[in-house]
Amino acid sequence: MNYSIFQFLNNLAEHYDWIDDLMEIFAQDIVWIMLAVLVWLWFTGKEANQKLVFFSFLSASVALLIASLIISPEVNHARPFVEHQVHQLIPHAADASFPSDHATLAFSIAFSLLWVKRKLGVVMLGLAVLTGIARVYVGVHYPGDIVGAMALSLSTSLIVFLVRGYLDSIPLFFIRIYRKITSRILHVHDK
Repeated sequence: MNYSIFQFLNNLAEHYDWIDDLMEIFAQDIVWIMLAVLVWLWFTGKEANQKLVFFSFLSASVALLIASLIISPEVNHARPFVEHQVHQLIPHAADASFPSDHATLAFSIAFSLLWVKRKLGVVMLGLAVLTGIARVYVGVHYPGDIVGAMALSLSTSLIVFLVRGYLDSIPLFFIRIYRKITSRILHVHDK
């Protein structure tokens, strides 16, 4: 089933250049848009937004560490282009594919926002889904790699959300440092 869904999505590639170009952008660049949203939230200066950014980064970092240090080496699943003839639209190393790092990052951000800012979280979840579909379309991941990334991200972000009250002093420390630096910069600029 994993391969059948992969074949269906990947066989759509190389028929229309504009769709291929769009999917390449979705596969590689949506995560940068998502990260830019986090940067924007941080620079709103609102403590609640800054804590949300911190916990989003924490969720993503923990999920990516679990993926790269534990799951990926243990599962060691080959990428589609290693095992099959595929329409590979973007270059990629022939390393382990499960779970997808791009999808792990995208879903970690999306779920972290979803718990606190529903509307923005839904938009980000849509972007994460687009990232996952595009990673399959361009031939570098199986659907199972995306589902695994989604499950890992959901678990990690939910755990971080549930324990965030115990960790509050950590983001508050970074927020205080940020505010001291920005107030000094503004004070120097005013002179």
